[in-house]
Amino acid sequence: MGKWALKHKRALVWTLALMLLAGAAGAAWTTARSIKGAKRVIAEVDGKSRAYWLLAKDGTFSASVNGPALVRLVSRAPWKSKLKGKDLVLDWTVDGQPGGRFTHPLVKSRGGRLRPAKDDPSFATPNKWTRLSAASTDEIRIPFGTHILRVKADQSAAESALLRLKVKSIHPMPKGGTVDLLPRQEGRTRIVEVKQSRATYQVLGSGQELQVEAVGPTVVKVLTRLDWNSSMVGTQKYQLKVLEDGQLKNTWVLRGRHSRGAVYADKQDTTPAHGETLFIEVPEGRHSYTVKFDDSGRELNLRLLVPRASLRNDGK
Repeated sequence: MGKWALKHKRALVWTLALMLLAGAAGAAWTTARSIKGAKRVIAEVDGKSRAYWLLAKDGTFSASVNGPALVRLVSRAPWKSKLKGKDLVLDWTVDGQPGGRFTHPLVKSRGGRLRPAKDDPSFATPNKWTRLSAASTDEIRIPFGTHILRVKADQSAAESALLRLKVKSIHPMPKGGTVDLLPRQEGRTRIVEVKQSRATYQVLGSGQELQVEAVGPTVVKVLTRLDWNSSMVGTQKYQLKVLEDGQLKNTWVLRGRHSRGAVYADKQDTTPAHGETLFIEVPEGRHSYTVKFDDSGRELNLRLLVPRASLRNDGK
């Protein structure tokens, strides 16, 4: 186990225990965002097209991942006969801290091939396409917060590696329902309507923050929705910082997008963006949390929830 894994072992044990309670195994796998350092390519495997990222031996593949989450890494390499009996070696880190190494013997795939570009002379002749090694699959657990996962293949026998990255969010909320966690001081609020449901959100303007208290061990679920106006298009990147007892605990990088179904009950010039969800891990005891929104020129709607069962920790 690497230093990074040891550092987060306790947090992961708590996350996994809650995951089992919540039945998070049924969550969907999604493609990781913000891939850097690799070229997107297409592999044809058993008659199906699969998108991979081609990583040069001297390159570094990086992806931004919001935790807690499970990352599934599928790896292959362009096949050459000289690779028989040798290994594909992948080293990974999280936020620059050593994570681990995956080592897999290279074996020729029965049917996997790398599809060339359409202007390549071999495009019309699939049997001339570059053969691939058989796929290997590994999993990496990401703790709470936004983290940068980096993968290198510079110790591998292959000249390059093909990587396919999927992410499954772990929703560590136990069964039994949730209740709103209200801020210490009252501020602006808005009522957000989605289909038949209504909920009250706290409003943070640029540079504003809110403070709450929570008693652990538990998890705080934070629902965020940008205030979406007519000038916004595509996705809008924004950042939230969470301080625990005055010390920075987590930083999240989120991406808001327009929602077709969410509206305000009493406001028509803007709408709530599609909701993003993050989780704050609360250790044992009473703790103070500050949520900071520093983005300029925008507003953010926040709703904080705790498991109903956690109120017992507070004597309620």
